Amino acid sequence: MQSTDLNTELAESCVQAFYGASGIGCELCTADGSIIASAGLSCGVCDVCSASGISREDCKRLHAFTARASEKEDGKYMYECPLGLSCVTSAVLTGENSVRLTAGPFLMEDKEDFRDYDLAGVPALAPEVVEDIMRRLEPVPCVEPQKVNAFSQLLVYSAAFLSASTRSGGDYLQSLDEGAVIAWEKANRIDPSKTVEKVKAFIEQNFSKDISLLDIAKDAGMTTSYLCRLFKRELGITVNAYLTKVRIDHSRELLKTDEAISDIARLCGFSDQSYFTKVFRQTEGVTPLKYRKNSQNS
Repeated sequence: MQSTDLNTELAESCVQAFYGASGIGCELCTADGSIIASAGLSCGVCDVCSASGISREDCKRLHAFTARASEKEDGKYMYECPLGLSCVTSAVLTGENSVRLTAGPFLMEDKEDFRDYDLAGVPALAPEVVEDIMRRLEPVPCVEPQKVNAFSQLLVYSAAFLSASTRSGGDYLQSLDEGAVIAWEKANRIDPSKTVEKVKAFIEQNFSKDISLLDIAKDAGMTTSYLCRLFKRELGITVNAYLTKVRIDHSRELLKTDEAISDIARLCGFSDQSYFTKVFRQTEGVTPLKYRKNSQNS
C-alpha cells in the first residue's frame, strides 16, 4: 500500500478515539498483519494465545481471512481468535492492498467461565499453562452483548470514515449499510440534498449532450456507485431514469412546436430518432408524432 493511500495521522487519531470511547483495544493493519496504528490491548500486541502454543502466524492467517469476510457481511465480521477470545473487524480498503480495522480481543463471558469451559476444551493444556493464560487475560475486557453491538457499529463507521479519506476507498461504501453511509456523509460534511440538487442542475444543463453516468459523477466529485446510491435514496429513482425523464420533459415541449422530430431527438440528447421514439412511447404511451397530433387537437 502506498503511503498516499491512507492518511496515517488521521488513522492514528481514529484508532485512539475508538479505544478511548469503547475501552476495547483497536488496530489498523495491512493484509499481511503489519500494524499501521494501534491503541490499547489489540490483537497485534496480545500474548494470550502464545501462552497456549498457538503461533503468531496462525493468528495472522485468521485475521486476514476475517477481514475478507467482513466485506460480505454489511461491513463487519465478529469472530473468535484461535484460543476463543472475541474480535470484530471491518475492511477499510479492499482488494490487493487491503487494510482492516479490528477491535479486540475481548470476552463476552466471565473470565472464570472462560477458564472452566473454553480452556477446558483445549487439549493438552497443563494446569500451569492455564494459570499463565489467566494471568495474561487480566487486561482483556469483559463486555456485555448490547455493548458489543454498539461498538461494532462504531467500528464500521470508523472504517467508513478512514476509507473515505483514501483515494481508492469510495467504492467500499457499496458494502456498508445505510446508517454507516449516512455517518460517512456527516463525517465528510456532505449535504445529500445539496449534492442531489447539484447533480440535477448538471443534468438540466447538459441533457442535450451525450453524457454518461461517469460524466455526471465526475462533475459531482464522487464515484458512480455512491452517486447511484445517493440519488436512489433521495429521489427514489436512478440517475439514468432521471436523465431520461428530463429529456422526455423537454421533448414534450418541443413537440408542441414545428421542430422536426429528428431534430427534437438530437436536441434532447437521444442518439437517433428511432431510439427517441422507442423511449418516448415507453414513457408516454404514444409515439412522438401521435403526441404532437393530440396536442394540436386539444
